[in-house]
Amino acid sequence: MTMLNITVLCSVIDNYGDIGFVYRLCRRLGEISKDIKLRIVCDNLKSFAFMNSGIDPEKAEQEFNGWKIFDWNDSQLCTKEFTDEEPRFILQCFQCRFPEWLEEILYEGKQKGSAYIINVEYLTAEEWADGFHKLRSGTRSVQVKKSFFMPGFTKKTGGLVLDGNFRKCIGDKKFAISMASERLKEDQKKILSGSDYFKILVFSYPRNFNFLVEAINSFSDFSKKKVHVFLARGISSKPFVKSCLEIGAAFEYSELPALEQEQWDAMLCSMDFNFIRGEDSFSRACLSGIPFVWHVYVQDEEFQLVKLNAFLERIRPFFNAGHFEDYKKFCFLYNRTFPVEPGDEACQAIATLKSSLPADEGRAGKEMSSLAAKLLLGAERDKESFEKASAEFLDNGDLAENLLEFINTLQV
Repeated sequence: MTMLNITVLCSVIDNYGDIGFVYRLCRRLGEISKDIKLRIVCDNLKSFAFMNSGIDPEKAEQEFNGWKIFDWNDSQLCTKEFTDEEPRFILQCFQCRFPEWLEEILYEGKQKGSAYIINVEYLTAEEWADGFHKLRSGTRSVQVKKSFFMPGFTKKTGGLVLDGNFRKCIGDKKFAISMASERLKEDQKKILSGSDYFKILVFSYPRNFNFLVEAINSFSDFSKKKVHVFLARGISSKPFVKSCLEIGAAFEYSELPALEQEQWDAMLCSMDFNFIRGEDSFSRACLSGIPFVWHVYVQDEEFQLVKLNAFLERIRPFFNAGHFEDYKKFCFLYNRTFPVEPGDEACQAIATLKSSLPADEGRAGKEMSSLAAKLLLGAERDKESFEKASAEFLDNGDLAENLLEFINTLQV
């Protein structure tokens, strides 16, 4: 059987979200078929190495898991590799820019055969994703064709990546806890495997977490539950600890060690509540059936609120109306960037709540503290709603399988 030649381009913008998706997608493609030749071109191998310690960030060319991995920045090496063996199918992840050496190969006469670029877009719940999925686009060469492929939340999109490890973590909590525990300290393992604690994972962009510390204090006091907050290593850990020291945390917290992607998945699936960010972790939270809040990547004019609103409207049908309004209000406040004024589209997204949203960071913090405590208290009640949403997203099918089916329809 002829090997399917796929090149994956990844330019890392959001620390681990971009490469996290690429790594997951490639692992899933390998699970589906052994007749795929994968070449991954990444501009930040250090981020890739964080996903799996088998990646050497100092090597411009290496083999891993049956794939060939190249440093995007080594133009001489990459030019030789992709001239000697031309790319056929190119996954341009998240509409990343093309490296100059690949532009020259494709558009300046070095490419002898045809090539097909598939722009695998960012995950969005916005309605336009349905119509944009598989849409064709022109390029500067008749030999190079292009289409868009949309991850998403409906059957009219490509769905989400359903890799084997994550599906097992969803269905088998004992397996998830065992895998998540591999790199944890002994006290963290004990907390994770026991039933004494309400467990919260915090993986966020930097912000003031005073409101959340206050909310967890209130939740713990009212519910009489012990709480442990697991802090993802990275840019949100120090701000959270700072707030714990300023407010006085009446709960336990600890920073996680560096976790590879499979262990991270298991950790997320072992929690009672998740505060997450990023493309890849967001998609995992959506599939996990565990209550969560999404911190969206900040954009100009607060456009992240548009993306957030689209997702919230997608899951609204699974919730009790009153409970959902509290959740929605908190999510909008959590994702506001004070004192930035929302643009027109963001204002439309928050129109139904705008009159009740605090206008400054101080008042927003007080409101978020109250709302977050209510969300934590209602986590067990709301779990059913998140599970129903998860079941629908799982039913949409596997992005990797859908992508391969689409590739097999293309003529190059």
